[in-house]
Amino acid sequence: MFAQSFTAYSISRPLFESLEKKPLTGYVAGIYNYSCNIIGDDGRIITLALPSIGNGPFSILINVQNPFAAINPKMDVRAGHYGLTIDNKLFINLESVDYWVPRLIQFPRSFYLKTSNAELLNDYTQWLEPLDEISTDKIVKDKLIARAMELQKALSNGNSIKRPVINLAGLGFGLTPSGDDYLLGLMASLWLTRNTTGLEEIARLACKKTTSLSAAFLKAGSKGEFAECWHRLALAILSQEKISVQAAITEIERMGSYSGRDALFGFTTHFLKSRFGAEVSQN
Repeated sequence: MFAQSFTAYSISRPLFESLEKKPLTGYVAGIYNYSCNIIGDDGRIITLALPSIGNGPFSILINVQNPFAAINPKMDVRAGHYGLTIDNKLFINLESVDYWVPRLIQFPRSFYLKTSNAELLNDYTQWLEPLDEISTDKIVKDKLIARAMELQKALSNGNSIKRPVINLAGLGFGLTPSGDDYLLGLMASLWLTRNTTGLEEIARLACKKTTSLSAAFLKAGSKGEFAECWHRLALAILSQEKISVQAAITEIERMGSYSGRDALFGFTTHFLKSRFGAEVSQN
């Protein structure tokens, strides 16, 4: 008998299809205020999240108060298309759940960015200073900036991206290190601007050097699959509404301790140099 049982709010369609093909066995890797990460024995990742986190490429949303109170790290997890159980303490029903599609749009070739929105994005083309002294390791930050510039130069000149990607992967701190967050933001821009040929290579190279969670995000990004906040940013830019663009930027910026800001740096530095940003229409 389960201590707590409820129906999920939504599930990523690729995750559901993966569970249909092959059930997952694994364990609870980490529990946070608004989410819980599960790692499968085969390396797959599931994130259980509250609606305030939003949908993600491998997420199940649950709209319940204190859903993680009864579970602890290392508890056994089993999941299939029918639902998910955690150590017989929690059961999440996945039958008749809404499916969320993480595939990001791509901009039409006729799109040009407004000057006012380019100015908003331009504020994030410098790697921002940390808000506290915990992550002020200047050596790491200088490496991040230098390697990011090396990658941007390689992309601009059509040169090999292997070395700069390998050097960025896993660089920094946390569950998703800064170098990986930068790469994910860059991948979002590459996808939106239809420069998709390097996405698989970035994921393949970076996944070998980073955390399981980062690797899952990068693998999803290589297929154009991104968290809901990136969808809102893409639609806001496409709408050319400055207020919506600012709101979407702010949402991403607030992700994690520094993850969102690091990702925005990767996104903006590429996007503003793409044909969509470089040929800014005057308004």
